[in-house]
Order: sequence, then structure tokens, then C-alpha cells
Amino acid sequence: MEPSRLTADEVRDLTRLHAELEIAGDYEPLLATLVAEPIFEFHPPGGQLIGGETLRRYYTRFLAEFMPLVEETILIGEWANESACVHEYQLRLRIDGELENHQLMGSIYASGDRLGGERLYGSARLMELMLGPFEAELVPIEGVTPWALPSP
Repeated sequence: MEPSRLTADEVRDLTRLHAELEIAGDYEPLLATLVAEPIFEFHPPGGQLIGGETLRRYYTRFLAEFMPLVEETILIGEWANESACVHEYQLRLRIDGELENHQLMGSIYASGDRLGGERLYGSARLMELMLGPFEAELVPIEGVTPWALPSP
């Protein structure tokens, strides 16, 4: 990962743009906010998706299958410096006609003039929904003990 070349305001603005593009489902501009080889961590289960090709496939599935479940996204808090921006959200998901509330914390870090990746923290249920079949592609994070997702 390259050191950030952005100011705190630029990191915040790029992170906000990234989130808006996720909500809008705007695939190509969304990917353009990321470095060529981003790294996304998911806690739990304590694993990561690595690389541009993997994240392109992940976002195709994420935008098509997860984002339609999102009824409402509420930004609770935001903190930024020149290295990263942290967003705290409440997500309201509609699943099989039932409303589920989930908390999500994302630490999105800068690399050069783009986003190098994210560290996402939420419930095991939320991570399971966000990851879908990509749970099987998670790579262990060195120094982190992976958590097991509940069996279906």
C-alpha cells in the first residue's frame, strides 16, 4: 500500500463518493475510486478479499444481490484524517418481507490518490449477507484469529 497523497478533506470526500456510488449501484465509477489491487477485510469472520479481479467480481454480486436488500442507510458518524475515513452506519434491510436493522462500521483507507481498501465491522449475519459466496474466497488476515460464521 502506498502512503496517502490526499488531505483529510479529500479522503472524506472520496469516501463519501464511494458510499454514494455503492448506494446508486454505479459500478465503473465505484471501481474507479479504488486502487488497482485493493484489500477488503471483513470482521467477522476475520478474512480478506484481495486484488482488483476479486473485488470486481465481489462488487458485481454485492450491487446485484446485497444492495437491493437495503431499504435505508443512515450515516451515524464520520471521522477522517489524511490516511483514512471511518463511517458508522445503521442499515435497514428488507429480507423475505421482514425488516432487519444492522450496525456497520467501515474504516476506509487511502493509498496514493485513491482508496486502498476497507475494514468492515458488523454482525456475523450482516457479513454473511454482504459476502454471500465470497466467504469461501476469504484469505486469512495474518495475526487475526478468524471467527466462524454460524452454520445455516
